[in-house]
Amino acid sequence: MYHMIVEQTEKYPMRMEYDPATGKFMETGYRSLFYERGFKRPYGWIKESGTPPLPHWDCLLMTDREFDLGDEVPVRVIGMFKRADGDHKYVAVETDRQINDMIELTQNEKEELKKLYPRVGEGEGWFGKYEAEFCMEHHKRAL
Repeated sequence: MYHMIVEQTEKYPMRMEYDPATGKFMETGYRSLFYERGFKRPYGWIKESGTPPLPHWDCLLMTDREFDLGDEVPVRVIGMFKRADGDHKYVAVETDRQINDMIELTQNEKEELKKLYPRVGEGEGWFGKYEAEFCMEHHKRAL
């Protein structure tokens, strides 16, 4: 089990950034592309991977619950979007949700995720739990 720190929610159309020196979130002045593309769920990082701006794992939480910036949510990683630049986006659900792999998400959830990356380059794509676990174990964390 991991814990996701919520860094972005639909309530904040501007991209948020965590400042570890103050423990606060600040607007960056840039619009969040995820929310412009229709992703309405929390985005953040996996606490056990590190804290931005140091290397860490980005995380997309598939939930209908609302969270606030900085909330810590127990999660299970069920898949990922593997990026060619190594800045992979891990997909997670809350630990009380009975889903173990991305293939088990609802059709609406899968469609919402696919909108995030409308163009898939060479070596990129959506993968399930096993590829996500492999990447978490063997790949560098992104900034």
